[in-house]
Amino acid sequence: MNATQIAVTLIGFGVIGWIVWYFWLWKGESVSAGVGAGGVQEVDVTVRGGYQPASIVVEAGRPLRLNFTRREASMCGEEVVLPEFGKRAHLPENTPVGIEITPQQPGEYEFTCGMNMYKGKLIVR
Repeated sequence: MNATQIAVTLIGFGVIGWIVWYFWLWKGESVSAGVGAGGVQEVDVTVRGGYQPASIVVEAGRPLRLNFTRREASMCGEEVVLPEFGKRAHLPENTPVGIEITPQQPGEYEFTCGMNMYKGKLIVR
């Protein structure tokens, strides 16, 4: 192997490592939902290369409104899916879209993009 082949191989392994970390290992930030008018929990979620915040802590039995705003042109972020709650929504670019649910049981519930590449989770306590 010459130096160019070694460099290309190392760069390839670096890119593979970054992809594994970003899509499967990175946890992102976590926040607790604030309680607004009428006792509704509310969280603003930005979609840009993933979800920020990626983990959201909420109370069981209390209504929750997730306000998703897509800040990218990527097709991956065009849709959000909350499978355990039977909810999905199209996310137009730079337009907030609210999804309302009432998580009844404590546990962890995943939400993803339509392609299942962006991942976030609700931690219900």
